[in-house]
Amino acid sequence: MQAADWPAALLSSLARHRPLILFDNRDAGLSQLFGPRHDHEIRESDFPDANPPSTQAPYTLFDMADDGVRLLDALGIPKVHVVGFSMGGMIAQLLGARHPDRVLSITGLMTSAGQPWLESTADADRMMRRSIVTDSDGLVDFLLQAEDIYAGPTALPDTATRRELIRATIARGHHSAGIWRQALAMRAAGDRRELIRSIVAPLLMLHGEQDPVIALRQAAAIAELLPAARFIELSQTGHVLTEDNGAVIADIISAFWQSLAID
Repeated sequence: MQAADWPAALLSSLARHRPLILFDNRDAGLSQLFGPRHDHEIRESDFPDANPPSTQAPYTLFDMADDGVRLLDALGIPKVHVVGFSMGGMIAQLLGARHPDRVLSITGLMTSAGQPWLESTADADRMMRRSIVTDSDGLVDFLLQAEDIYAGPTALPDTATRRELIRATIARGHHSAGIWRQALAMRAAGDRRELIRSIVAPLLMLHGEQDPVIALRQAAAIAELLPAARFIELSQTGHVLTEDNGAVIADIISAFWQSLAID
């Protein structure tokens, strides 16, 4: 996911409450690449799963969390409310655990509770594996198909609109080998559940009840780790952000921020 992929409705709603900082994680969009954009030597079987990956990860989620702190340092900003989607939610949790002095609150969208690997449906797992080997040929059609599977029951815009958005994403910076390296980073981060127990910042988790990428039970397990965490299950929702559910999610996040009575 690139910074430009966040729904406008979600961003405009949150921006009414406080200024926003969006950035591409390393190996995505306009940020630094840590290898080639596409690597024809990579196979679907190289996608890391429950077994330790055979390829050493060039970095982990811990490094990606530290990237966020370096960005705050560069911008001269001491503390922030952190919001992350999917892998970004995992990074947000690590930010809160490792840098508690920089985090006011954490919101994790469609993310896990620190388990060492993902529990995904067979269809979603297949699409994630294909995503690391797909380059220019048929990429738009592939990403449309992947979005259909990841979205589950979530209503998506019409196909023409989605094609236009996907083409813009590809043109801006779609790197299949970068997706692979990020997947390795997630797997190499290992089991993070004990570390998550140390989070002191207020934590909100929102998860689709029919998320095919990260099983609902993986997200709901946050209640065992942090009993004070707030967990909201989104009905008829998969693993996707749209203009429609983005507006709903923004309202929930805004209410969460307001309840904290902190700047």
